[in-house]
Amino acid sequence: MVNMDGIAGMVTVGDGATKTVRIDRTGGLVVTQAHCEYAEPGNRGVIFVASNAVAGVAPGTVLSTTPPICVWNPPNSGVILSIMKTAMGYVSGTLGAGSVVYAYVAAQTTVPTTGTELTPISTKLGFPRGLGRAFTGSTIVSAGTIIRPAFSMGAFLATTAIQPFQCADMIEGAISVPPGAVFIMQGVAAAGTTPLAIFSIEWEEIPL
Repeated sequence: MVNMDGIAGMVTVGDGATKTVRIDRTGGLVVTQAHCEYAEPGNRGVIFVASNAVAGVAPGTVLSTTPPICVWNPPNSGVILSIMKTAMGYVSGTLGAGSVVYAYVAAQTTVPTTGTELTPISTKLGFPRGLGRAFTGSTIVSAGTIIRPAFSMGAFLATTAIQPFQCADMIEGAISVPPGAVFIMQGVAAAGTTPLAIFSIEWEEIPL
């Protein structure tokens, strides 16, 4: 049995460098997590998040060609958008009972039109945006095809007696957006009364 000892303490290793690893007395590789789960891609500046403006947007009532938020991967981007997390926050009005769902359009080869383009933010704060593009109220080539429901909504309004809660879904890469496709979040619910919410989508850009 070969004993491959590592080095104790904080060690900085450059890209492409080779270091020894350590095995235990039964021959198993000793593994430990050095940092927080997403510290590596975060520090490399390849995680991005897009959110609606703080004024919020209507969640929607059906899957349509003008979703409240979508993320588009341009056809020649050279990356996969690996969806990591989504979230929704209530702003005002009365939400309609129903669900917010994930949907997609597989063939969006052109930039969504009208509406507003959002500016994705690198989670390595201050670093440049990536290749994925996000939109709110913009027109896509067809209504989305549902992937699955994400959040359920009741007839909620600002005076409803309820404890604070978080609507967040850790997708952790289970959904990937290839070049030329769109990932959508949209309400399938009753109209409510002037409901406004903030949506966000977070993703990692992985080279093809």
